[in-house]
Amino acid sequence: MVGFVIFTLLKFEPMATNCTHHLQEIARNSVQTHNNVSDLTQFTSCGDAVLDNFDKQFDQKRLERVKVMSSRLGDRVSFDIYEPEATCFSEERFGSDVRYRAFGDGPKFICGVDFIAHQVAHNGKKCLVYSVGSANQIDFEKSVHTFLSGCETHTFDPTLNSAFVGEEYATFHPWGLGEDGVVANKRRKSWEGKSFETVFRRLGHENRTIDVLKIDCEGCEYDVMPPLFELISSGRVQVDQLLIELHLGQIKGNATKLKDFFSGADKAKLRVFHKERNGWGCGGTSCAEYAFASESFLREANRDSICPKNISSV
Repeated sequence: MVGFVIFTLLKFEPMATNCTHHLQEIARNSVQTHNNVSDLTQFTSCGDAVLDNFDKQFDQKRLERVKVMSSRLGDRVSFDIYEPEATCFSEERFGSDVRYRAFGDGPKFICGVDFIAHQVAHNGKKCLVYSVGSANQIDFEKSVHTFLSGCETHTFDPTLNSAFVGEEYATFHPWGLGEDGVVANKRRKSWEGKSFETVFRRLGHENRTIDVLKIDCEGCEYDVMPPLFELISSGRVQVDQLLIELHLGQIKGNATKLKDFFSGADKAKLRVFHKERNGWGCGGTSCAEYAFASESFLREANRDSICPKNISSV
């Protein structure tokens, strides 16, 4: 028997760059198409047709996952069915004072760093970042300080055994997120929990957008996030991004808690744009990092990625 092998040589560009260039070309063509027609008002801004199409895809992916959540697969205590439904064209791993050098355990995936930084530097945006859970590892806070200069950062952790080492980068609060007044214990520390609503009130942030909420509180997420999702869905709070580690060990076989978490995020109109299993701990399967972005923020961050900055000159 004679076998034949055929090789095809292709010229590749880096995937993210190639994708962005392609999307920008679509946006340019769309603008040129509408440039001399009477219904220009129907195309109100760059990339709307492209972004609408992506939103439909994102919605369909979410719908399919919701259907599976109601099946027997949804009764498993597993992250398997909770996959990213959306794409952030400018996502990056974030948690180092050197850009794009955030490796190992600790960094989070974030969307639109340059978009946020530009809004702060040129549009007067007041950026607010929360970092819940520290253990005095301040790489995330240093990254915010370096690449999102001008953002106001607050770090929360009631379990530190020594002084917080990141005062140069964040305002520290020895508070534990949880149910208001409910006592919690960990690492030989004891504290009364505070809900996000209480924290916002204490810090005067009730009418502020939380641009980035990073949270790793070793299981408290199933208590503190559902009330926050309710605040978001009711319009009382705006959170643009949620970067969170979820833990299976703390729910003790209760798949309902996992389903309630993602149902709450759906109701709050937060889209999963990245998922990363924690291979450095938790046995590699019982913890996972999730990155969510609000539907409105994701659309604008993606618009910033695909659209020429000076659309009139295209």
